[in-house]
Amino acid sequence: MPERFSWIIEKSIAGMEMPGLFSPIEEDLDFLKAKGIEVIVNLQEKEHLLDHKGFIVKNIPINDFAPPNLEDFKDFIDFVTAQIAQEKRVVVHCYAGMGRTNLMLATYLMHHLAIDPDQALEEVRLKRPVHLVTYSQEEALREYFYVIRDNIRVSKVSK
Repeated sequence: MPERFSWIIEKSIAGMEMPGLFSPIEEDLDFLKAKGIEVIVNLQEKEHLLDHKGFIVKNIPINDFAPPNLEDFKDFIDFVTAQIAQEKRVVVHCYAGMGRTNLMLATYLMHHLAIDPDQALEEVRLKRPVHLVTYSQEEALREYFYVIRDNIRVSKVSK
């Protein structure tokens, strides 16, 4: 069972470490199937799941500890939004599931909840306390927000 699996939006989108990192990969994939996950977004530099085992797998390579570029953010949002619109459950992972994973989950929350980057990062921190998003990654998220902010109505989330 994945050690760092958690839903960001229940039964919709979750984050975790790379399948097979802490337990046999088959166990992790069976766990994901049991949760109804159909889509895996891999943020590692290299493809990980060569045999997809019936999952839809999207690779968006982002270097560890490095910020994604604006096209990576757009690619992620377009893909994940389309999958969730089809009522498919999505899991996002990098290697350890703490940096790139949490950053991109915050990106999704920013769009889905129409909140600013700092609120989105805080929401992720509350649900995924093991959090290693770097300053440069946070700045890239803010830059992306600046580019797309006219397309989303930002509201404040009450705590």
